[in-house]
Amino acid sequence: MKKNLIIIGGSGLIGSQLIRYFSKKNYEEKKEDIKNKISKNIFYKSDITKPTKFKLTIDKIFKKYKTIDAVINCAYPKNRNGSKFEKLNIKNIKDDLFNQLGSVILLSQVIIKKFLSQKKGNLIFLSSIQGIGAPKFEHYSGTKLMSPIEYSASKAGIINMTKYLAKYFKKNNIRVNCISPGGILDNQPEAFLKKYKKDCLSKGMLDPKDLCGTLNFLLSEDSRYINGQNIIIDDGWSL
Repeated sequence: MKKNLIIIGGSGLIGSQLIRYFSKKNYEEKKEDIKNKISKNIFYKSDITKPTKFKLTIDKIFKKYKTIDAVINCAYPKNRNGSKFEKLNIKNIKDDLFNQLGSVILLSQVIIKKFLSQKKGNLIFLSSIQGIGAPKFEHYSGTKLMSPIEYSASKAGIINMTKYLAKYFKKNNIRVNCISPGGILDNQPEAFLKKYKKDCLSKGMLDPKDLCGTLNFLLSEDSRYINGQNIIIDDGWSL
């Protein structure tokens, strides 16, 4: 069954892969070139850290399509400061916690209001393995990589927010779920990749396409009784 889907953060590492995946599913019987498949989608430029502008974009999309079946939020405003714990200051924390968590709360407010008006909806967030447990700091040793505390706090907040919203709107035919992926390959140093893989079962760092099947399931009728859940996809990293 054809559905209208909004992918927020569609130009990012994960969002762009989801667009390719769902475009292929929609048009695979026509055997079209992938570029033509992607062109079947409509792109809107927006910014979740600017709530007023974001709301205008969502208003425009719902007005055009009348009904939106589901929304996946892949947007991730990166830490602007990237400071270590010892060097954090008030501005760092205010900026990063708003961009990574506060903006998602306001995004949810906009989306769910639309879902209420159409009497149905399916909202899916992306959290992280850093939201379910502390980083494995030894993986970062000898590299320039780090895992900021604000990131962990924000991702944990998104998991709790998922449960809160699912329960708050449980009588309104609205589902809210979340996935927590492991690390996604993005040109990380080899030393980091080797240490990371040792704590996994087989693959180690994931490709964005490794998330697509689970997200497709959460969009389908097969998952219609799954609500308020956080599904971990991490090749055993968290065991």
